Amino acid sequence: MKILFIGYSNLVKKRILPILDRLDDIDSLCVAKSGNRSWDNILELTSKPIELFDNYEKAIRNSKSSIAYISTTNDSHFIWAKATLNAGIHTIIDKPATISLSETKELLKIARDKKLLLSESTVYLYHPQFNSLREIMKKNKASPKLLTAHFSFPPLDTDNFRYRKDLGGGAFLDTSPYAVSLGRYFFNSLPDQSYYIENESSDDGIDISYSLLLKYSNGRALIGHFGFNTEYVNRLNILGDKISIDVDRIFTIPDLMTNTINVKAANESY
Repeated sequence: MKILFIGYSNLVKKRILPILDRLDDIDSLCVAKSGNRSWDNILELTSKPIELFDNYEKAIRNSKSSIAYISTTNDSHFIWAKATLNAGIHTIIDKPATISLSETKELLKIARDKKLLLSESTVYLYHPQFNSLREIMKKNKASPKLLTAHFSFPPLDTDNFRYRKDLGGGAFLDTSPYAVSLGRYFFNSLPDQSYYIENESSDDGIDISYSLLLKYSNGRALIGHFGFNTEYVNRLNILGDKISIDVDRIFTIPDLMTNTINVKAANESY
């Protein structure tokens, strides 16, 4: 299988390419960058055959890839996902997949019409710790009723695109996919009601901290606090009628890290 990356982002460089190098299903790679980005040490990141493009359109036309991964700034996800889908390429998009509902609906229609994969990359849910969480709840005959998530970190470099509204910046677009995907995973449904509070914004109107409440059927809910203006926190509490579970590094656990899951059930902790 050959995969094409549209955008040579820090995520692609630091996290994705080294992992793909260990996957036998990936035969070769293509990476396309914008003209103002350096290739630096990309050839050292993988032992697989790799083809480099300095132009996105040329890469889509000539790469002959099975899958495209869109890793540009948020404002251009839609443009390049639409281009790869129209070229007949299965497409994965960095979160947030788009910055508007209308863009999402248009991409979904193209993917359905062409019978192509279209997916937002919220990969943390595939980490084995989520299987462990489900097994713990099953063992204790418990089900989740309240999810409380915190994902907040210190301010980013001032030139980071997340501080630019024209590039799709802001804490909500950057981190809300974590919240909604948690609810989808544990409650297997969409929320009936959603509430959003912007806690803090920058001088030019970029949201840098927010809280939300998602209300689901059968008395279930998700509460979340997200942003980039605090000490680092990356935590989930799952509260049920018979159990309470705490997990750190829930959203961005390194691939080789051994994590600890703290459980309280029947007045016992382990």
